[in-house]
Amino acid sequence: MKKIASLKIELVLFAVISLIISVSVFVYFVRNAKLVSDKSDKEKIEFVNSINLNYFEKDLKKIDLKDKNIYEKLDNMFIEHGVQFYIVKKDGEVVASPNKDIKNIDADKIIDGKREIINLKAGKNMAQVTGCDYLKDGCYVYFSCLGRANSDGVAVLAGIFTFIIVFTLFNLGRINYILSIKKSIKIITQGQLSHRVQLKYRNELRELAEDINYMASELEREDEKRKEFLTNISHDLRTPLTSILGYLKMIKEEKYEDEKELEGYIDKINNKSLFLKSMLDDFFQYSKLSSRDIEFNKENIYIQELIRQLVEEEEPVFQNNDLLLCSTLLKEPINIEGDGELLVRAVNNLLSNALKYSKKNTAVTIEVYKEIIEKHIFAVISISNVPKEHIDEEEIESFFERLYKKDKSRSKQGSGLGLSIVKEILKIHNGYIKGSIEDGKVVFKLFIKMHNDRFAV
Repeated sequence: MKKIASLKIELVLFAVISLIISVSVFVYFVRNAKLVSDKSDKEKIEFVNSINLNYFEKDLKKIDLKDKNIYEKLDNMFIEHGVQFYIVKKDGEVVASPNKDIKNIDADKIIDGKREIINLKAGKNMAQVTGCDYLKDGCYVYFSCLGRANSDGVAVLAGIFTFIIVFTLFNLGRINYILSIKKSIKIITQGQLSHRVQLKYRNELRELAEDINYMASELEREDEKRKEFLTNISHDLRTPLTSILGYLKMIKEEKYEDEKELEGYIDKINNKSLFLKSMLDDFFQYSKLSSRDIEFNKENIYIQELIRQLVEEEEPVFQNNDLLLCSTLLKEPINIEGDGELLVRAVNNLLSNALKYSKKNTAVTIEVYKEIIEKHIFAVISISNVPKEHIDEEEIESFFERLYKKDKSRSKQGSGLGLSIVKEILKIHNGYIKGSIEDGKVVFKLFIKMHNDRFAV
């Protein structure tokens, strides 16, 4: 089995890596700010030139000074670059500027390449640079630019954004995978039960995908069983109904030789009708039991007495079928709380099953005893018989499936719901049924808790 990593550990690892990268970015910005603050005035001027002015002057040289829309373009440049500037002649006359109130600049300042710097007290990383450069067509650009080195605040923001971006990139695949799982769940809920989630990673997301795939497999299996269930119901109901309709048609068309043959047809119709009613009763009760839509009459039940009465009632039936029905009951009284009628139905179903499938001239044995399982005391009703045909241990579990019949042709009478009904009755009593092969015998054991648990109804 491959080791599954923890998603929490992965997220923590990604967070640590993202934090290291973001801290590195923060240090770079802070270091850059300190380098600027430690520069000489000449170096600061060069820094402001490289950061603020180079792109500004390139854009300004592209503008036609005779363009009638020049003021609108200059306003846009002021907004874009954040530089206050004036296009002037050699004598200081302002030709154009975003600030229309200034008409002249001191002619002494109109010198190509002139730079002056004022270090502002507002922050050691801030400096105001004024200067002049030749532009074109005998005109100069005089500017005033506030240069700001990278502050700690900018470094913090850069670090935060770096962390968010790096952490998101690390987890982008997992986020997309979660969205893929969500999409797969929607597809499955829309009825495409064969759809499966693609397995990725080695963490809890993979386990989640495997659980969803398992759920889809179980739902698909249940859907197939439901379809088979409906098919088998149709077959099992249609067979006796077809016989009934056939005999009725023969009676209606008077296709019988005498009254004795007529009575034979009527007897067959009656038997088929009773069998059909029995099947419908089984279907109806199974439906009510599986949906818990059944009245539960809770009472104190003396198990040994209940079994004695059943053995006494059923013993002649077994004798008529060359079978011996015997019982071994614990002398110590075993009392449970439950629905006596439902428990009688459960035991009767097992006895009926044993009656049909037991080998002739063998014994069917009922035992009642107590068993402690995981510190809980259970009353156990065990019914064993010698089967007519060989049965594998693996096949026992199939007996509890709806409409399961060992006879695949479904030619033998019975709804195939007997053991399924027993299983549902035991669930209602907070118990369970277990089947096994012991010494060549088929053994079914009913386990019912003896203490006063709340019953699920």
